[in-house]
Amino acid sequence: MKIYDNLEEYQPQETGAYVALGFFDGVHLGHRAVIGACAAQSGERESVVLTFRESPAKALGRKTPDLLSDNARKAQLMEEIGVDVLIFADFCAVKELSPAEFVQTILQEKLNADRVYCGFNYRFGRGGAGDTAALEKLCAARGIAVCAAEPVYCGGEPVSSSLIRDLIAKGEIGRANRLLGYRYAIEGRIDSGNHIGSLMGFPTVNLPIPDGTAVPRFGVYASDVLIDGVRYRGATNIGVHPTVGENEKPLCETFLLDFGGGDLYGKRIRCELREFIRPEKRFGSVEELTEQIRMDCRKC
Repeated sequence: MKIYDNLEEYQPQETGAYVALGFFDGVHLGHRAVIGACAAQSGERESVVLTFRESPAKALGRKTPDLLSDNARKAQLMEEIGVDVLIFADFCAVKELSPAEFVQTILQEKLNADRVYCGFNYRFGRGGAGDTAALEKLCAARGIAVCAAEPVYCGGEPVSSSLIRDLIAKGEIGRANRLLGYRYAIEGRIDSGNHIGSLMGFPTVNLPIPDGTAVPRFGVYASDVLIDGVRYRGATNIGVHPTVGENEKPLCETFLLDFGGGDLYGKRIRCELREFIRPEKRFGSVEELTEQIRMDCRKC
């Protein structure tokens, strides 16, 4: 998959492209209905996903929802689906275009779109003035087909990023994972931490949770941790460690249940949350906490 950091770098094919439109935070099952259809039906044409480097809400100075995926993770998921080209456009560069200007300048001239894919609730153009009906009308006048995906339902509710964020915040990680189509994960480089886990007999790998990322309910989770392509089982605590000195910011701290040993500091890892075990709590002593961690590990 080719990745471009702006629209100017992309050179469209003469044969045209199939283009999927959206911010696609989380690349969840609803998004996959759009992106997957684009990638599967492109044939000899390129399948192109046009998204943005940052949330449109942030670019407009509005309250920004916590993100389900950063751009690196978004690119990994797009490649797994089979996308040929991923473009991270600058939202500020297109936000003042009218719906008609967006279709002509971006879809027709810049991307040479032959067919466009979007969600049922897609909005575009200055102030979000354009909807799917407007997109179909404007594209039809230029010979561009439009495929607007119907809502994807799970458990009687349409799959959405806002619903998934709510489930993650409540600790309903199993249900959130089903709507995502994969396990929600926290990624980053292992921090040295304060070594309290090691002193208690449970050495852990620590990941700071990036600002602006959806934070799971504080507590213990059964997890899988991917390190250098190898998957390990883990017992992960998301929280601030109220018993042993409360942190200012929440941390993702994992005891690896089947790791043979070795120095992991500085390595980039992915911690995938599988199941919520219990909420974080303050214990009366370090001994009580240590015994609870033993029970958590057995459960995980």
